[in-house]
Amino acid sequence: MKLFESIDGLLVGTKYLVWAIALVGILGSVVLFAANLSLGFGSAVVFIASFLLSVGVTLLLFPEQLLKGKLEKLAGNKRNVVGIVACVLAAAIMGIVYFTNGGFPELNLIFM
Repeated sequence: MKLFESIDGLLVGTKYLVWAIALVGILGSVVLFAANLSLGFGSAVVFIASFLLSVGVTLLLFPEQLLKGKLEKLAGNKRNVVGIVACVLAAAIMGIVYFTNGGFPELNLIFM
């Protein structure tokens, strides 16, 4: 039984880690959007899709313990619907960029 408790703890920890990475992704996509404006519209739109994906994942994995006080409006079905719509919109934008450019555009990744 201790094995199942350990696995459950690891999965909860993974959920919070992915949520934290999505929060960092919001900031990173804004910075990379500005850095890629000089490379063209396709390169900049990739990071708009990245921003939407980060927002969607952040909303879907938002911890219930943090929904106290002013954030109680985020509780419930609305948060999940907005998160799913943002993720689907991000995938649609990336698909449009991929097919209009004949592949993914050249990107300036300043974090590498």
